[in-house]
Amino acid sequence: MTAPEQLIGDAPYVGRRIGHYLILDEIASGGMATVHLAHDLDGASSTGETKFFAAKCMHAHYARDPDFVSMFTDEATLCTLIRHENVVATIDVTQGTEELLLVLELVEGESLSKLLKSVHQRKDRVPQPIVSAIVRDMLRGLHAAHEATTPEGEPLLIVHRDVSPHNVLVGTDGMARVLDFGVAKARGRVQQTQKGQLK
Repeated sequence: MTAPEQLIGDAPYVGRRIGHYLILDEIASGGMATVHLAHDLDGASSTGETKFFAAKCMHAHYARDPDFVSMFTDEATLCTLIRHENVVATIDVTQGTEELLLVLELVEGESLSKLLKSVHQRKDRVPQPIVSAIVRDMLRGLHAAHEATTPEGEPLLIVHRDVSPHNVLVGTDGMARVLDFGVAKARGRVQQTQKGQLK
């Protein structure tokens, strides 16, 4: 078992244990966090297979900012209330000494933005039936978010506010899933957007 502060290689987070998750290779990187493959050290499937997830690690300079930490934990709280096949499932949120981790369902596939870029480079077009299926799945996921409620049944009225190709994953199963509700607007949200603040 890897010690909590041990690093494999030079990359931050890689090989580090945060909570009961071992952080492995980087999958993607954004302005606020880096997404890594993660292994749940405490959880094995009934068949004994290793369980992997996508772990969203907040960049260190954001992890020291209480406002951004609040926004990050808001995302986790919101997403745990959205359960739909067209929304990337939020599994857990955990905090280490200086890290904040959002654990998500690992989807085998690619972002819509990368798929579109690949098609464009080939000077090709996405077939209309595929476009229709992706848009249908996106709308189903967004509708599920808008219809999500608190455990008491109060509507959250979640609005994503950043629906774009890089926030849509197209799985190898042919299904599109919406992700990243970090800039979502919802009733009762703890961290509200301040006037003039760009998220």
